[in-house]
Amino acid sequence: MTESARMTIALAPGGHGAALARRWAVPVLVGVGAFAVCIRQAQALLNDGDTMMHIAVGRWIMAHHALPVHDPFSFTAHGSPWVPHEWLSEVIFATAYGWLGWGGVVATAGLAIAAAFALLTRALEPTLGPRRAAIAAVLALLLSIAHFLARPHVLAWPLMVVWMAGIIQARDRDRVPSFWLLPVMIVWCNLHGGFIVGLAMAGLLAIEAAATSPAGSRLHAMRGWAGFIGLAALAGLLSPNGINLYLLPVKMLRMTFAVTNISEWQGAHFSGFNPLELWIALVALGGFGLGLRLPWSRLLMVLLLLYEALTHVRNQELLGIVVPLLVAAPLARQLAPAKPQFAGPAAAGQLRPTDGLPAALAAAVVMLGFVATAVALDRRGLEPPGAAAPTAAVAAARAAGVTGHVLNSYRVGGYLIFVGIPVFIDGRADLYGDAFIKRFAQALEGVGDGLPALIKEYAIDWAILDPNSPAETILDHLPAWRQIYADKYAVVFRRAVGRKADEAAGAPPDRRP
Repeated sequence: MTESARMTIALAPGGHGAALARRWAVPVLVGVGAFAVCIRQAQALLNDGDTMMHIAVGRWIMAHHALPVHDPFSFTAHGSPWVPHEWLSEVIFATAYGWLGWGGVVATAGLAIAAAFALLTRALEPTLGPRRAAIAAVLALLLSIAHFLARPHVLAWPLMVVWMAGIIQARDRDRVPSFWLLPVMIVWCNLHGGFIVGLAMAGLLAIEAAATSPAGSRLHAMRGWAGFIGLAALAGLLSPNGINLYLLPVKMLRMTFAVTNISEWQGAHFSGFNPLELWIALVALGGFGLGLRLPWSRLLMVLLLLYEALTHVRNQELLGIVVPLLVAAPLARQLAPAKPQFAGPAAAGQLRPTDGLPAALAAAVVMLGFVATAVALDRRGLEPPGAAAPTAAVAAARAAGVTGHVLNSYRVGGYLIFVGIPVFIDGRADLYGDAFIKRFAQALEGVGDGLPALIKEYAIDWAILDPNSPAETILDHLPAWRQIYADKYAVVFRRAVGRKADEAAGAPPDRRP
């Protein structure tokens, strides 16, 4: 069949839907596979106390019909200025939990992850062809799977793919990105702070445009990109945090102790298999074995993303998702031609179907599958694992009548907030600050007399700590404390003497708000 005949079929009545289905067949398969991975490891998606903290924040916002401007969840930072910068994600997760329980939370995260990798596959298809696009998306999934968690970053992944694909494809065609990407930036900046990376990547591509454009058109290219980036930066201000969203990454980078000690901010390690090893091996194979080359500007961007992935493990998904988009066009010119696409009236690079009835039917199928999955998971009794949600330990503390200030380990702060207990600390590192986190960590590690001093200063009444930790050993040897519960997830202590006795021994006044 000739190409013109194929075009005739595509444009004939009923052919448009067939063309649309063919263009999305491989991306949908990749998305379904990603969703299946999420559901298979459903409990692992809830293995982070921050998930429960985010749900609690979302419930607070919906209950008060407003965003908090001061911390309402801790007693150590109670009343300190704090506006949640991921408020939209928190409302989404709280709504999913309220309607569909933990199954709804996992299904929501899984749907976002599936959409991200389906969109990535679709964005790569016109350049690489279906097979190569699917392989690139699967490699990206492998690099991102360690960060498959029901947290705000996964809700932002589909927007990141749309944004990155839009600006990179525009640069590959020597165009300025479409202003239709600006609404993406507005939603992204209210979902997750990673929107800063999108602006930074646009800036790097603008520099590339200025450096590689012919002299006669360089000024025009610079003006176009500068206008787009300026509007995008303004769009990033359309958030309750405003300019503070831009200052937050700077603040976090200055928190040297927290960045060094919080696991997701630590560097990559290779004591076991790390998918990053596979990526590095493939880069070596492509460069040294196949002789594939990249323009110097794209090579520098890839190296920058690799550096970020090696420095902070939470950035590995950036490497996995953004690099295929960056290298697709340069590599396609060096590889054998991709399998021709089934032509149709929709643009080849379009990221989402707009074909009316087929799109509506697809959306209905997705929603039906989403609800069915959420209900099935919830009926199966899905809940966060004990490592993130020490339910038995907290139940034992309440049964023992424990009240007052709690000294909690870092990992259980989110669960305590979720069940309405004011915490000593939780995952909001930007709220507590580097000095406080350092003092807390050293106290729980048994450095000097840090733990007894912390107990006195903050008038601690009970503690929920990690088993076999230095802090547990210290409290075991303090005469004013006794253990009331222990399991493999948490150990609970309560103070055996009254507050007045402690104050008589030199403790400062109660800091209870």
